[in-house]
Amino acid sequence: MTRDFDELVDDVEGEERERLRRVHDLLVAAGPLPELTQKLEHPSAPPTADIVFFPKRRHAAAAVAAAAIAAAAFGGGYLVGHSGGGDEFAAQGVVSLQSTVNAPETARASIELGERDAAGNFQMAVTVAGLPKLKRRFSYYRLWLKKGERATLPCGDFVVEGPEKRTTVRFTVSYKVDPGDRWIVAYQPPGEHEEPGRILLST
Repeated sequence: MTRDFDELVDDVEGEERERLRRVHDLLVAAGPLPELTQKLEHPSAPPTADIVFFPKRRHAAAAVAAAAIAAAAFGGGYLVGHSGGGDEFAAQGVVSLQSTVNAPETARASIELGERDAAGNFQMAVTVAGLPKLKRRFSYYRLWLKKGERATLPCGDFVVEGPEKRTTVRFTVSYKVDPGDRWIVAYQPPGEHEEPGRILLST
C-alpha cells in the first residue's frame, strides 16, 4: 500500500483533507498487519459433541419398549408411528400385520394398543406402509377385528398417500380382544360396508 498521502487524496481540500491525513498517519504508524500463525492459517476442525435426545414423556419410552417386545413376538416387520404432537398414549402392546397374497409383499402394518379407560374404551395407533393410493371414489381401507368365526367387527376406515409413505391413524374401540382374535386390513370398494372386502393385511 502506498504511503504517499498526496497521491491518495489529491482532490480533497480543507478540513476533510486534514482529517484524512490524521487517519493516514495513524495507519502508517501502526504498520502492516502481522502474518497469520500456522495454527490460524490452517485451523483444525471444530470440536464435536454427542447429542442425546430424550422423549418428552414417559409414554414414549413405554411405546418403544412395547415395540421391542412386539419385534420378538412377531418376528419383526412391525412399524411404530408417533404424531410428534405430544399426545402419545402408553402402549400396552403392539401387534404386527403382514401382507396377504392380495397385497404387495412390502405392505405391512402395526397396531399399538393403549389402556382401557374407565368406560372400557381403548385407543390404538395404526401405522401402515406399502399399500397403494386408492383412485376410485368412495373406496377406502378398513381395519377389522375378526373374532374366530363368530363375527368380524369394524374398527375404522382410512386412506393412504401411496406405498412410499407411512400413514398413522388413531381409532377408539370398546371391543374385548381375546386370544386367537385376528386383526385384518381389507380393501372396501364402494357399496361394500358390512363385511370385509379383499383382505390385504392380517395378523
